[in-house]
Amino acid sequence: MSKDNSEARSTGGIRGDWGVSATAIAWRNLWRNPRRTWLTAGGVAFACVLLLFSRSMQLGSYVAQIEATTELLSGHLQIQAPEYLDDPRLEHLLHDSEALAASILGHPSVTQVSQRAATFALLSVGERSFGVQVIGVEPERELEMSSLPAAIVKGRYLAAGNEIVMGALLAKNLNVGLESEIVILGSGPEGGVAALAVDIVGIFESGQAVLDRSLVQIPLQTFQDGFFLGNSASYIVINLQSVSDAEMVAPALSTLIPEGAVVRTWQELLPEVVQGISLDRISARIMYAIISGIVLFSIVNTFIMTLYERTRELGMLMAIGMKPWRVVGMLQIEAFWLAIIGGLIGVLLAVPLLVWLVLQGIPIDGMEEMMQGIVLPTHIRGAVLGIEFLLVPLVFVLGCQLAAIIPGRRILRIDPVEALRRE
Repeated sequence: MSKDNSEARSTGGIRGDWGVSATAIAWRNLWRNPRRTWLTAGGVAFACVLLLFSRSMQLGSYVAQIEATTELLSGHLQIQAPEYLDDPRLEHLLHDSEALAASILGHPSVTQVSQRAATFALLSVGERSFGVQVIGVEPERELEMSSLPAAIVKGRYLAAGNEIVMGALLAKNLNVGLESEIVILGSGPEGGVAALAVDIVGIFESGQAVLDRSLVQIPLQTFQDGFFLGNSASYIVINLQSVSDAEMVAPALSTLIPEGAVVRTWQELLPEVVQGISLDRISARIMYAIISGIVLFSIVNTFIMTLYERTRELGMLMAIGMKPWRVVGMLQIEAFWLAIIGGLIGVLLAVPLLVWLVLQGIPIDGMEEMMQGIVLPTHIRGAVLGIEFLLVPLVFVLGCQLAAIIPGRRILRIDPVEALRRE
């Protein structure tokens, strides 16, 4: 019998067929102490469920925030004059905006289009005057694509003619109510004086103090007549089938608009929302890292305890010819199985939980009146996850492998003779 075959037989085939034998031995070792195995795998499973749940909630909150913000005023996309974003003056207009809006509405991804004109003017009643932003809108289209009409708490939304809706704080500051007459003083694009007398038909509460004290809306036709715009508008608001399509659809719409106009995505229109989401992503990553670290430290502790309990056994394996690095490899396989078991259980538990979270959401009891309308929904729903179902368990598989390396380094220093003497 050759020397190699003799050594292979003396180590139970570990050298000749190490991969299969070590995997089988590692699997059996896990179930020598099933309570410890289930506790460790349960920790991995709990961490997977917690991370997947948190990630779904995080993404769902982003969607809710973006939809609530874009539904209020900005829309998913806007067509503007190139200078308008940085310098929103009435001089920067889109001419023949009605025809342009009609051509955009024919795009398959576009669901809603509305023209708007905006300027800053002085709102006056009696001896009281306040500077406000005046927006001319198409009332019938705003009812479909903006959440502001739903925030009307007194009166009704715009219809036509010399009508105005304003925020509750502004109405309080002006000491006016429904049917009060208001005078709007401003200037047209050529510098001419614009003056409009309008009647208050509605008062809204948007939940945002800045809007409630400084925003008014009037019908677009009334705005165009009073501010000498003709058939022009300041910008065109566009809603898509999904807000996530904005960056993809914007280049296609750019081919439909004339020179002297640009397409802006909601990210360009609402940079503060983008920055807020970016900051939240950073804090979430820190939280995820802390959760993962706690679980991995518990796994390190498990393997350290395992090493002390099995020192005699490991010493015997090395005494009969098993190389120390192969013992370390067997420990790595045990860590791999632990992560696989825990990750699989975690994913199986997370799936029904996330299905419920996406479809039903978490109701906010007692907050319906405060959170209805444009500020926040009455249910917090999660987002559908994709690659995360693979990435989260993979993180713990890799983490468990790293966790097993720490006690594995001690194996390389085990003296088989001393190990066999231990009780």
